[in-house]
Amino acid sequence: MSRGTELLLGAADAVGARLAAGPVLVALDFDGTLTDVVDDPEAPRLAPERRRILARIPAPGRWLAIVSGRALDDVRSKVGIEQAIYVGNHGLEITGPGLIRRFAPPGVEDRLSALLESLPLADMAIIENKALTATLHVRPREDDRRHAELGEAIRGPVEAAGFTLRPGKAAWEIRPAGSATKGDAVLRLIDVLPGAIPDRTIYIGDDATDEDAFRALPEGVTARVGPAGVATAARYLLPDTAAVYRFLEALIGGFRGDR
Repeated sequence: MSRGTELLLGAADAVGARLAAGPVLVALDFDGTLTDVVDDPEAPRLAPERRRILARIPAPGRWLAIVSGRALDDVRSKVGIEQAIYVGNHGLEITGPGLIRRFAPPGVEDRLSALLESLPLADMAIIENKALTATLHVRPREDDRRHAELGEAIRGPVEAAGFTLRPGKAAWEIRPAGSATKGDAVLRLIDVLPGAIPDRTIYIGDDATDEDAFRALPEGVTARVGPAGVATAARYLLPDTAAVYRFLEALIGGFRGDR
């Protein structure tokens, strides 16, 4: 599955030259990409200097999209950039300047709440009900055995209720069966943003749910955040969140009119 191990920072000039041919979509995951993952899922927020870097991206012919598993209002409040496009619940909700989209099946909120109340969680996870999807944050984070045991215990009830269960970093994601992915969401944005194309789309993420977007953009500029040696469909690597911002600063500096 691994496509390459080249560091995106080393390719910033070449990537910038490639993107100079027309409109650019910069799509970024939130947790683990723009902020470090922490024990409290409510805690991550952007540092002011990082927000200033991101706020320089939106411009005529250039879009910033924050693509998150968080609920739409949650991720929008944590980023706080008015000109950005926000994708919440792994692609089930999209909003931004001139954009409002919702792709959730009817009645999903009530069905999800009933499911969460019935799951045999004991003390293994923190429940984050995001109305259309849910995340079960396994604690302690480093306990791989507990992560596997939780998935085994809840998979049957989750699927019987018409949802799917997918692993994440120290978490399990519950979504409506057949629902949108981050990859679907990015392709939908490309369809509606004038001049956007896959070849001039950047997608950076760190988790298993971001692999859907990497696979959806085989000719795009895709980068996985984290250590080398992890199987990924991304073309490039970035070692940590600090490197994400170094790349974005280099990229912005190379855009015409931003020097």
